Amino acid sequence: METVLTLAEVVALVCISALCVYLVIALTSLKKQVSDFSQRSKPVLENLAYITDSLKSAAGKIDDQVDIVKGSLNSLKSITDNVLLFEERVQQQLEKPIFQVASIIGAIVASIAARFGRFRTPQE
Repeated sequence: METVLTLAEVVALVCISALCVYLVIALTSLKKQVSDFSQRSKPVLENLAYITDSLKSAAGKIDDQVDIVKGSLNSLKSITDNVLLFEERVQQQLEKPIFQVASIIGAIVASIAARFGRFRTPQE
């Protein structure tokens, strides 16, 4: 029985040794594949970094342009507000004198019409 046990131990050790050799071979192969993948992916990652930098630059330029447009719109709004205020001031300053002149002209026309109305003979 002792021989069978020893034989089983030897077989187990041989199996474990074979498994270790297989793992060493598999890990070496995996290391080579990872190394190949690393070398192949390096240009892709560099291109990705370049693209990312380009996108950051473009986004910065877009932000600058948006700020310029916002500034232009704010200036336009300010100008529009100033024009509206100017219009109100002009209207307030001119409206009263224009109505006074119009009422004077209306009174003159009414008095002239009244004077001519007296000289008319009734036509019956």
